[in-house]
Amino acid sequence: MKRHLQILKELIQIESVNDGEEAVANYIADLFKDYDAVNTELIPSYPGRANILVKLKGARPGKIFAVSGHLDVVEAGEGWTHPPFEGVVEDNKMYGRGTCDMKAGVAAALAMMLDLADEGADFAGEIWFIGTVGEEVGMQGALDLVEGGHLDKVDGIIIPEPTKRDGENQAIFASKGSIMYTIYGEGIAAHSSMPELGINAIMTAAEFIQTTQKAFDEVTNNPDYHNKELGVTLNVFSVIEGGRQFNSVPDHVVIKGNARTVPEYDSARAVELLQRAVDKNNEDPEKATLTLELNQVLDAAEAKKDTALIRALKEAGKDKNIQVRPLIGTCELSRYIHLPQDVDLVVYGPGLTKMAHKVDEYIELDEYEDTIRLFKDTANLFLSGE
Repeated sequence: MKRHLQILKELIQIESVNDGEEAVANYIADLFKDYDAVNTELIPSYPGRANILVKLKGARPGKIFAVSGHLDVVEAGEGWTHPPFEGVVEDNKMYGRGTCDMKAGVAAALAMMLDLADEGADFAGEIWFIGTVGEEVGMQGALDLVEGGHLDKVDGIIIPEPTKRDGENQAIFASKGSIMYTIYGEGIAAHSSMPELGINAIMTAAEFIQTTQKAFDEVTNNPDYHNKELGVTLNVFSVIEGGRQFNSVPDHVVIKGNARTVPEYDSARAVELLQRAVDKNNEDPEKATLTLELNQVLDAAEAKKDTALIRALKEAGKDKNIQVRPLIGTCELSRYIHLPQDVDLVVYGPGLTKMAHKVDEYIELDEYEDTIRLFKDTANLFLSGE
């Protein structure tokens, strides 16, 4: 099997399901162990979960071009036609959890760097691979790299999430923020024949959900908070759990929700709205006491639409119908937008967006192979200043 296909297959076979990224990082480091021009560094975020930086130095000084991919995948689930962690190839497709989201993008970057290293790294500047942990839940790895100053000298970053959609290849320059939160409610249990002796946590939750969603809907419908690229801030209450049995007043409840934010009403303001609603509820002693826990807070990201990196990408992919678009979801763009320097950012990678997290996830091998070429050409154009 060709090297670039073997790399993708072996990455798929490492079951980095919401964990285990250090095994992926060690595999990547081993790929480059015999190259003097390459430096690798593992940077832990949690025990057993390490980010990795791979740095290929060119023949002359210049800018730094990077491809940043996350090393974790989501759970496989049931009902696969092929085993999800084998990398089965059939009809020009490789099947497996993470083929699309986003080990094909990771493998394309690694294969590109190996090819360039084999060719003598005859370019100006440096090419980096940034491998991050925990993107699927929290994006802690990217946050640690940003806050630790590890990426302060990078000039351009491509994030190779799958961006092919509706017959076009999207170059994403903006994404919504995302707040994942949990609200815990503590009431007082009582027999259901004497409800006046208890405090019903579920009833408190029901009222809280109604009043808080109304407040969010006012934000959503306010034209002052509309972003022409990303739309509006939204909130969804997505989980509610509580109670113990039929004939008891419930003394506990758990509410979970997800707010998607835009810069005009950003994640900080959305968190304030939630906290105010919790504090208002807790002023009433006849209601269950609520506590807000923030599981993830990501800011909306709006990078520049016309940059040297995006121009290089479009030139390298002249045959790809690349359209510059916003993303209504979120990705590590939300972390990299906080880098202190003026850095070009874009999300672009192989695979259909709709295949992410699905059973029988796959990547078309022709597209994967062409992405290696595309990344190589983009790097050369960006680093040469063309």
